[in-house]
Amino acid sequence: MPVIVAAIVTGTFAACGSDDDGASGSVSVAAAFYPIEEAARGVGGDLVEVIGITPPGQGPHDVQLEPKQVEEIVDADVVFLLGRNFQPEVEDAAGGAGDDTVVVDLLDAVDLLPVDPQLAGTQGEVDGEVLEGDVDPHVWLDPARMITMVEAMVDTLSETDPDNAGTYRTNADAYLENLVGLDAEYRTALAECESRVVVTSHRAFGYLAEQYGLRQIPIAGVSPDAEPDPRTLEAIAEEAAAEGVTTIFLEELAPPDLAETVANEIGAELSLLDPIEGLTGEQIEEGTSYATIMRENLERLVAGLGCTA
Repeated sequence: MPVIVAAIVTGTFAACGSDDDGASGSVSVAAAFYPIEEAARGVGGDLVEVIGITPPGQGPHDVQLEPKQVEEIVDADVVFLLGRNFQPEVEDAAGGAGDDTVVVDLLDAVDLLPVDPQLAGTQGEVDGEVLEGDVDPHVWLDPARMITMVEAMVDTLSETDPDNAGTYRTNADAYLENLVGLDAEYRTALAECESRVVVTSHRAFGYLAEQYGLRQIPIAGVSPDAEPDPRTLEAIAEEAAAEGVTTIFLEELAPPDLAETVANEIGAELSLLDPIEGLTGEQIEEGTSYATIMRENLERLVAGLGCTA
């Protein structure tokens, strides 16, 4: 299914801090969580002050806003977020902003998918969120949709600060070059694979699977919080045999002893995939980025699915 390119600029636009010589002051941008924050910095460059709402190392769904953060959202010129109750407190704060704040729900920029049903026979709940309308929120894990959301940011910042529209476009082109390359790498690397089924404990990779011709099968009962029961292990083993699956993908935080248990029981290899929901301060200092993690995920997918580029 092709990504729908859409402009999602909402609210009243005005040049921020412009004066007689045409120069513009800093545009304040509140960004909901890490991938959105990184993209906003890439597009805005020195022209924007980006405020990350979700602290480093914290998942976006767990964020509880302090009064200062609410004030930062309300006072921002632009707020980039994911709606449909992805981060209810962030949405509530943005809803209290005045007409001078442009609030952009980036989910409106892309086509959305329903969540994939969990593997039959597995017990418990699959790790992963379901938004209003029974849709999957993990749009950022598809590089093609990420590109579309960045384009929406360009439109928004250019309308908000028209004197610097050319600079936003130039910044975005430089940032998008890496994402376009990433998308091409995924298409090439995943074109020919022994298996096209991604069995994962975190229901986060549906958009990635849809974009590159894979199928995600989420499993329940395999999480850092619980040992899998025999029925779940049996269901996973049967699916692995039926689909030619040799690798089960767990979320990044899965403990080694759990991975070993599952691998021994079902006769499959275990690998990890990172949903990129939050980078630690140490990762950011080391130069880790959305693209570097996505390339690590790609390497694991290629190995786990038996792909030959």
